[in-house]
This record gives sequence, C-alpha cells and structure tokens, in this order.
Amino acid sequence: MMRTAALCGGLLLAPAVPAATCVTPGSWLEPGQGETESATLMRRMSRQSVVLLGETHDSAAHHDWQLDTLRALHALRPRLVIGLEMLPRSAQPVLDAWVRGELSEAALFERTDWKRVWGMPPELYAGIFRFARDKAVPLRALNIDRKVVREVSRLGLAGVPAASREGVGTPAGAQPPYRDWLRQIWSDHMPAGKAMPDDAFGRFLDGQLLWDRAMAEALAGAVREQPDALVVGLMGSGHVIHGYGVEHQLRDLGVPDVGSLLPWDADGDCADLVAGVADAVFGIVPPARKAQP
Repeated sequence: MMRTAALCGGLLLAPAVPAATCVTPGSWLEPGQGETESATLMRRMSRQSVVLLGETHDSAAHHDWQLDTLRALHALRPRLVIGLEMLPRSAQPVLDAWVRGELSEAALFERTDWKRVWGMPPELYAGIFRFARDKAVPLRALNIDRKVVREVSRLGLAGVPAASREGVGTPAGAQPPYRDWLRQIWSDHMPAGKAMPDDAFGRFLDGQLLWDRAMAEALAGAVREQPDALVVGLMGSGHVIHGYGVEHQLRDLGVPDVGSLLPWDADGDCADLVAGVADAVFGIVPPARKAQP
C-alpha cells in the first residue's frame, strides 16, 4: 500500500528491514492478535462513524500512509469527511473554498496562515488536500487557536471562561493511564531541580484535555451534520493511542463507533505494541537508501 519516494541521483536499494522490527513493513497488524488483511480491516473501519489516523507531523511516510488509507476508505464509503488537527476553526471558510476549487494551492496555505498556525512544510500535507478537492471530500478544521490551549495550560480550565474557549465545552476527565502518561511527558520537559507549584501539572492536563475535546466536538459535529458519512480525523498519534485522548472525548459526546489506526515505524519500540494501543497499526516502509559510490 505504501509508496516509497524516489531519490534523485543514484541507484535505489530495497528498504532495509531491521531484524528486530515488530510490524512487517507494508502490512497491517492488530495488536495482541497478529497480522490482518488490509481489505478486511478497511471494510470494518468503513462501518465506523469516526476513524482516527495518527501521525508524526514531520514524517512524509506517515502522510503517504494517511493518504493511502483515505483512498481505501473512500473507495468503500465515498461519503467521507476529513478532519484536520492542523488548522483552527477560523480556517473553515478557506477549506470550503479550496474544496470548491476556488483557490490555488498557494492561496490555500497563505489564507489559512499555515506557517504560523502549524509550521510544518506544506508539501507534507499537499497530497491530502489535493485528494479532498479532486474527490469533493469536505474538510473540517478540528482545532482551536493555540493561544486558548496555552491560556488554559497557564490558568487551568476554571481560570478561562467558557466564552473564551471558542465554544468548546468541559472535557471528560482524564483516564488514569492517560494522566500518568501526560505527567511523564510534562516531567520530562520541566527544568531539572526547579520547584513547581502543586497545581502546575493539573493546569497542563487541563490544556491537553481541552485540545482533545475541541477536536472531538468538531468530529462529533460532522457526524451529526452528515450521519451517512464516514468522518476521518488526522492528528498526532498522542491524541489517538489507547483511545485516551480524542476517542475518550468522542464517547463522552455520544459517538461510540470509533476506529483508530496508527503508523508504526521500523524502529518503533515493540514493548509499546500492546493490545488496545489502536485497532490496528501499519508497518511503515523505511525510505529507500541511496547506493554508496
């Protein structure tokens, strides 16, 4: 399913598969069960209300995988909506104009203020945008302005009035494993030896939960507006793993039929590949290597 990008100049060698890889590149695996056929998995995912596709934002291979998965799902369920973590809700009119064919690609990225709000090279996502326009698939901006998340992370949810949260409601509380995982991430980013207020982590957690909730509410809104469509959300894998993030918030919003798929790099830690991390993971094909002179 995956495409390996050609390198300019020099011969291409077959991708090297590390001996310790735990997911065969180019194959799907259901954690805790084993490899599964792509056609069977795609049929199952196409029957969901929402499917979440994780990513590492700066990985071209992950976005190639997302595009291939979108094509497979669209072939089974042409009524599709694609949700994007990358853009805030204020960008929605621009996305609508893009899908209608009213904007150039340059205008799309300029008018969404892509460089400021996301910052990743636009070419990483261009194929997904082109697919949406070519197939007339609606795009939905899932995010809110990052300054709102930063403000909640600084002041806590109680410190930011509901009217200042761009309409986002109160998130469902974090499940204990998610709380523990986020605490570790937070701790790893704290300066060594610096004393922190007792409620500092709680405010950080509030910001992350609001982020999850914002995307979940946008996805749930798309389900309500187009109940016959499959809504696919593209977002960082941290919002997807184990269903702790966006999926947890979707279920709290009354959307129970949620599928989750993750890309799995060849150097991924096999210890993390446990039942429940996602419905299935796809072994990313390592980039082809240039022949040495």
